[in-house]
Amino acid sequence: MNKLKDYNIAFKGLKDGKHDFHYKIEQPFFEAIGNSVIEVGTFDVDVVMDKKSQMLQFDFNIKGEAETVCDNCLGKMTLPVSYQGRMYVKFGIMYDEASDEIIILPHEENEFNVAQLIYEFIVVSMPLRSVHEDPEDCDPEMISKLEEFSSDNHGQDIESKEEIDPRWEALKKLKDNNSN
Repeated sequence: MNKLKDYNIAFKGLKDGKHDFHYKIEQPFFEAIGNSVIEVGTFDVDVVMDKKSQMLQFDFNIKGEAETVCDNCLGKMTLPVSYQGRMYVKFGIMYDEASDEIIILPHEENEFNVAQLIYEFIVVSMPLRSVHEDPEDCDPEMISKLEEFSSDNHGQDIESKEEIDPRWEALKKLKDNNSN
């Protein structure tokens, strides 16, 4: 986490009120996180911290893009990502993540590192399935291979070439009945 010390926000010496922080997130950030699902990406992150006597309120605004792989054709693609959200940091006896929106920091802490939050917000903002917007952008060679080996065509080829074990045939009938 030492490589991510630039993302520490020292709040003890700041006056109550709003304070703005800006971060440019690029490949070294994701390398420092370790085991990141994102290897290449560029993001602009604006964090507004509203310091109050008993808590800190962080408003995150993240915009950028990540390089990922298309789930259809395995070709590289750029995925736009944006996130807006709020996190509350309250003070207590020991560190605790009370909920998805509340973190408890010990009273003696004087800074808060936002790197892990930024990373998590980027990751949860990405879609579960990444595909090219225009199917024409997919790799045609890969798409033809997928169609060639799709379960419908492939299954028919196997059936015609070899005799199926009767136990598998009974299971296949059950599967066919359930799909109707």
